[in-house]
Amino acid sequence: MIKKALLMDAKQFAKKKQIRAKRPSEYWLLFIKRNVFTYKEPWFRLYYLVFLIPVLAIVFILVMNINNDAILPIAFISSVVSFFIFAFIKVTAKKPLVPLNVFQALANFIISIKGDVHKNLIGLSINSGALEDDVNTLDTNKIGLKSVSGVKYEAYQIERFKANFTLKDGSVCLVSMHQIVVRVSTTKRRSSGKVKTKMKRKHKFFYQLALKIKTSDYKIIQPKDLLALNENYVSYDITTKDDGAFCWVKIKSKKKLLKVETLLNPAIKHRDSIFTDMMELLIEYKVMEPRASTKSIKY
Repeated sequence: MIKKALLMDAKQFAKKKQIRAKRPSEYWLLFIKRNVFTYKEPWFRLYYLVFLIPVLAIVFILVMNINNDAILPIAFISSVVSFFIFAFIKVTAKKPLVPLNVFQALANFIISIKGDVHKNLIGLSINSGALEDDVNTLDTNKIGLKSVSGVKYEAYQIERFKANFTLKDGSVCLVSMHQIVVRVSTTKRRSSGKVKTKMKRKHKFFYQLALKIKTSDYKIIQPKDLLALNENYVSYDITTKDDGAFCWVKIKSKKKLLKVETLLNPAIKHRDSIFTDMMELLIEYKVMEPRASTKSIKY
């Protein structure tokens, strides 16, 4: 049964780079290991064909019976041109930017929490598709970026994963990770009259953990104490919302990166997940404190 489901899900994932389903925690750990961690960027891209320019140039000379003395100069010039074209396209071309390490953080959290998951079932959506794709285009005006003379912005966003499950104490837990990249292209005219264009990327990762807990089972931090906590932990943003019988506790973290690592770092496998750190912070600083009759959430 599990083998059949793994094969079917793997086939769908290989085609669409996405999956959404509810499965046991051990199943997801195996699926991530076999289908997400094995991700590799394509070894060939169309712009590699620019290196055929020197070959085609030489073939053209031979076919047209042009003076053979021109072969070496033309081959050299066309090679230099090919190199610069390749370098330009490689920098400006759209990239997948799939950060495998964030999926390791998800796997580590599943390992730490699975013993406290009701019926051991986790609803999970995963997307390992290319980030810089037209379907993921983000309106730069919505994030306060407006292109001006000499500066152009392009932005893309994607939800890499979202997991939801019920804990044994009846609490509902949701964790998610959004990835955003902003491409900034700057064009300047030098005093010599030459125009130079530079392009750089700005990366942001958004992590969120949300808990829907029973107010009869947990005491929630007072607003003034929560304000002080947020001031001390600027790397986290914690909010609470009382819905009567239930209360939502949310903790968010934003990370800015200069570069996205697309290779899996083996050392991260032995670290606590960022979601485990979030859970620890909520409990340690009594954002949510179990009442006397309530067994605390494990992490």
